[in-house]
Amino acid sequence: MLKNTTERFGSIAKLFHWSMAVAFILAYIVVYYVIWFIDPETSIKPALFGIEPNGALVIPLLNIHWVLGVSIGVLVVPRLVWRLINVEPAPVPGSALEHLLARLAHWALYLFMIVMPLTGYLNTYDPTNFGLFIIPAFRETALFAWIASTWQLTAEQVETPIFAVHKFLGDWVVWVVVALHVAAAIFHHRVRKDATLTRMLPAAWGGQAGQKRD
Repeated sequence: MLKNTTERFGSIAKLFHWSMAVAFILAYIVVYYVIWFIDPETSIKPALFGIEPNGALVIPLLNIHWVLGVSIGVLVVPRLVWRLINVEPAPVPGSALEHLLARLAHWALYLFMIVMPLTGYLNTYDPTNFGLFIIPAFRETALFAWIASTWQLTAEQVETPIFAVHKFLGDWVVWVVVALHVAAAIFHHRVRKDATLTRMLPAAWGGQAGQKRD
């Protein structure tokens, strides 16, 4: 079943959800691995678990973070289009406040899937290498050259405030919303025993129809 129904999500929506969720989590893991373990300037000292900082690995590892981020930023567009042209499964029983909070959380996650890749790319100082093709750093693009010449700005002046937004959201906001999203799904599954989680799971992971579980 490719499309959504009023009872459950279809295969396309599930593919978008889980592939982007994995990319989002991996992007977090990679960047904090670099910050805490690999970058000589930011790594925790003394070295944890015998992992010594290695400046030569910073850019190759950050490139993985950048590839994941750009991929999320690109995939969110067809994901939003697919959501808008498809029926949404009916909300599970709950209060009006619960439904409002769920909608706000979902749209906040969509906003982060746009803002985080965008602010990440705009302050990326090296090209993003996908292997088959390379995306130039923003500072190397014609758009940046126009901005810099029009407002007499340096790369640092452009990138520093954008990086501050990216870092603040990443450090203090995004992971909190993601954690609440995960906690809510587990609460619905384990406590409410409704179909909130199972209707988004692939069949191979135990996905079920949208009825309440026994």
